[in-house]
Amino acid sequence: MNDSKNFVNHIRPRFVPEGALRVLYTFCLGGVSFLAFIVLGVTGLLLMFHYQPGDNAFSSILTISSVIPYGGVIRNLHYWAGQLMVVTVNLHMLRVVWTHSYKPPKQLNWLVGVGLLIFVLFLDFTGYLLIGSQESGAAATVAVNILGLIRLIGSGLAQILFGEPSVLSGSTLVVYVWHCVALPMVAFLLQLYHFWRVRRDGGVRPL
Repeated sequence: MNDSKNFVNHIRPRFVPEGALRVLYTFCLGGVSFLAFIVLGVTGLLLMFHYQPGDNAFSSILTISSVIPYGGVIRNLHYWAGQLMVVTVNLHMLRVVWTHSYKPPKQLNWLVGVGLLIFVLFLDFTGYLLIGSQESGAAATVAVNILGLIRLIGSGLAQILFGEPSVLSGSTLVVYVWHCVALPMVAFLLQLYHFWRVRRDGGVRPL
């Protein structure tokens, strides 16, 4: 077999056992999570045209919801897709634990999945901060204070992750960049690797 065919088989294994893809076994939770991620990406991109991070965050969201044509629909789709992804990713992790699908040789993909869960939770939290309301400001203040308790690196870490949110608004340019660029990009690449490892390891069957 030539090198090109070896490469194709390496990237896309020739077959996956049929039982590994049963709906009643996987519940399609990984696929639903990825679909929610795609919806989040598309609706988030549309929201970026009118959203303003910082002190004008809350007013810009009101403008999107009440002035921009279909803005309320797009924002609601974005919000509910985010909540759906949080739920389905957590259920997906529970399914993996229930079926022992984290055992060798799948332990690396399990760790990737744990990392994706953390990214999803942080994406959801930063999205909440970007609302720019007094409640999100309070949440950002609590997060900054908790990180500040970590000796030596806490204050610097809080600055890197949240910038300097006010108690009246959790929206900052730092949070905006994390939520709209850095976290989605890393999460997308990890998901591609995660899917590839599932096929590479022969599906989702427990050993």
